[in-house]
Amino acid sequence: MVGDMGQDDSLTARIASLEAEVIGLRNAVQTRTVIGQATGLIAAVQGCTPQQGFQLLVRMSQHHNVKLHTIAVKLIDLAVELGPRQAVRAVHLSGESNGRAEVVDWPGVEVVHAARQLVAAYDAATATSDQRPEVRRQLADQVTLAGQLLAERLTEVGWLPDS
Repeated sequence: MVGDMGQDDSLTARIASLEAEVIGLRNAVQTRTVIGQATGLIAAVQGCTPQQGFQLLVRMSQHHNVKLHTIAVKLIDLAVELGPRQAVRAVHLSGESNGRAEVVDWPGVEVVHAARQLVAAYDAATATSDQRPEVRRQLADQVTLAGQLLAERLTEVGWLPDS
């Protein structure tokens, strides 16, 4: 019986080891997938080979002193927000000032959101055929609020002087 308990402990340890290995492999696959997506994004935008895109991603990572996976995730997130070309440009150029903080928290995303809200509000206001004064006033108020939000965001990031 004593031998059986030792064997059970050995099996339990082996199972735990294999479970940890599976978790590690899953994380590695997810990390590689995101890095591959970012590499492809760079290659498409820059008109280069995937190998050159990967090298550029590595240089961005080193320049910003950020893990490769972290910068790849940020690049993909920015591509969703800004579009591929602007995302690559934002991450690539952000290193020319203070680097890491801009890559992790690039302020332009909030500005883009606010600008899109303004455009959507303006489009809604100009596209409506409803001539009721209360509807026109509500749409005008939405445009005004969206414009104020955009001005606030531009001021917050220093792209518009305080008034």
